[in-house]
Amino acid sequence: ELESSARAHAQQFGAMVREQREALKMRQDDLALATGVGRRFILELEAGKPSCQLGRALVVAAAVGLRTFDLMSANSDADNALLPDLIDDLPESGSEPEDDGRG
Repeated sequence: ELESSARAHAQQFGAMVREQREALKMRQDDLALATGVGRRFILELEAGKPSCQLGRALVVAAAVGLRTFDLMSANSDADNALLPDLIDDLPESGSEPEDDGRG
């Protein structure tokens, strides 16, 4: 469920970047040049590819006027809806963690 949530957030983030870029009447090539990334990165970011590098993605978002607060507040409703399921998946208080074989 977390993986599908991450995918949804990446798609929402990419859509926000694309909307802002288009509102500024910027081409993908222009945004790539302005932020020092390749056009392919912009394409993948706007398509919602979840494996895009976060640092570069935030630079691109800032270049089109999106602030970290804007990005976080856009996701808060979706995150809040997932919270009860995530809490249910947590180990019970006082239970021993499973041995992962590392030590």
